[in-house]
Amino acid sequence: MAPAKTLEDIRREQEEIAENLRVVMQHMEMEGEDFDAVLELYTDDVVWETPSRGQVLRTYDEIREAYRQMGASMFIRSRTLLRRFATDHWVVDESLWHVTLIDDKIPNLSYPVGTELSLRKLTLFEMRDGKICREINHTSYRPAGDPRLDHDDIPAEAFTAVAVAAPEPASA
Repeated sequence: MAPAKTLEDIRREQEEIAENLRVVMQHMEMEGEDFDAVLELYTDDVVWETPSRGQVLRTYDEIREAYRQMGASMFIRSRTLLRRFATDHWVVDESLWHVTLIDDKIPNLSYPVGTELSLRKLTLFEMRDGKICREINHTSYRPAGDPRLDHDDIPAEAFTAVAVAAPEPASA
């Protein structure tokens, strides 16, 4: 049987949870704008994975390039935070994104430029000492509005951020 937690143990655990949530919130807010600032939130030995596209990245340069490719290829029309919760070692972030592909720089994504997609994202952040040591992005890519596939149960408390204006797609 594990020893009982003291009030100090519980307080410390709650502080770690709050810090982990703050770091992930900061990550999500800066993700498409300041790649170097996002990298500062990672440990030196970070592992960044996107299993649906076969990516496992282990260096800041690889991760920075992946963010640049995504940023250059997707116009994010809206992001809806569905759920975010944490423990002292993990943060779970679930969101729904509506994007338009404006270039074809994202590896292993088989939709043409101009396609509007609905992305259901479940991101797991493993945390160590207030930094992200592993990020696992499970993403389902679906054509937006597809009556067979584009269905989501949005919680009443979900928050949506909407883009102001869309850029023109890249020329072929």
